[in-house]
Amino acid sequence: MKVAIVQQHVDVKRGGAETSTVEVARHLARLGLDLTIICRGDTPHSFVDENVTYLPIVTNARTRAGQTYQFVRGVHRLCRPEAFDIVHAVTPCLTARVYQPRGGTYPETIARTLALTRSPVVRSIKRLGRRFNVAQRFLCRLERKLLRDDRRRVFVAAVSDYVRRQVETGFEFPAERVRVVFNGVDIEPLTAEERTRQRTSLRAELSLNEETPLVLFAAHNFKLKGLADLIRATAAAEPEPRWCVAVAGRDQPGRYEALARRLCVADRVRFVGTKTPTRAWYAAADVLAHPTWYDPCSRVVLEALSVGLPVVTTRYNGAAEIMEPGRHGEVLDEPGRPAELAAALTRALQPAVRAACQADAPRLWEQLSMARHARELASFYRDILASR
Repeated sequence: MKVAIVQQHVDVKRGGAETSTVEVARHLARLGLDLTIICRGDTPHSFVDENVTYLPIVTNARTRAGQTYQFVRGVHRLCRPEAFDIVHAVTPCLTARVYQPRGGTYPETIARTLALTRSPVVRSIKRLGRRFNVAQRFLCRLERKLLRDDRRRVFVAAVSDYVRRQVETGFEFPAERVRVVFNGVDIEPLTAEERTRQRTSLRAELSLNEETPLVLFAAHNFKLKGLADLIRATAAAEPEPRWCVAVAGRDQPGRYEALARRLCVADRVRFVGTKTPTRAWYAAADVLAHPTWYDPCSRVVLEALSVGLPVVTTRYNGAAEIMEPGRHGEVLDEPGRPAELAAALTRALQPAVRAACQADAPRLWEQLSMARHARELASFYRDILASR
């Protein structure tokens, strides 16, 4: 089976959906599929890495909108019906047989991003401002045409039930052509020796004793993922447990450092950057805080659960669907409520929760693996081809 995965940007350093695309392609290739990733690149020369062919499309437009338009036209030229059995689009394109909005649908992404703005007036201004985001408007139109034009007979692989609802409700899309292929991650299990070593080393680096709870926040978009809410929750929490927060990510810390100083918790919020792999922080931490305003199915949450680290997140995260509250952590109804977040973190830091989550780690590791995700996706491809 020849499969083309279409994603405009492929750079594993960016994390999220782009890392997932590369990982799932490698696993599909291991299953015997002939895999090609079509992406933007600086040269038109294809290359092969781990049995996956990368086929770059060079764009020379000066604007993002122009580059996106050129990319989509290039995909249309390459993905002729005879070239591939399945065209699997992550970036929407009208030649797709399978659409997998790994970042969620565009309308939901826009709505949840605007929800971050509390003022109705400012929110209205930002909504109007989005009319000038020509690249996003173009992709929104493509997605709408792809999902609402029934003649195209596209199928949707949703990475969570949250995304399934976005597609079916937002586009009146037929439920029989949507399958939830729950997201997966590639991460090695943590051994007891590694857990102890990393915990000792990183806590010493932060000058923490063993009794001080460590809350991990790992994200590159601090605003969308709720860092300000976590800092406010740290200030609002009861005197015990007096936790410390390690913030791992590439975003600019300035405004959040200022917030921590203003709330008198600067000594308890440490910005650790990206020098140390996140996997090591999973070993050192007692809970992952991911109070996100929007995540179709967060990779960092799936990774944490796979290695036995409890999580506190929100219902606007598709990854929460596999969590059992009280065993794997807590799921908040809404972001932006620091007192509720503080209470949820206090519950998740109980030793019984940590023990239960670690005991469940082997099962979750298999359930949330990218290998499992690829197997289910390949099965979906076969069913689609049989339906012709």
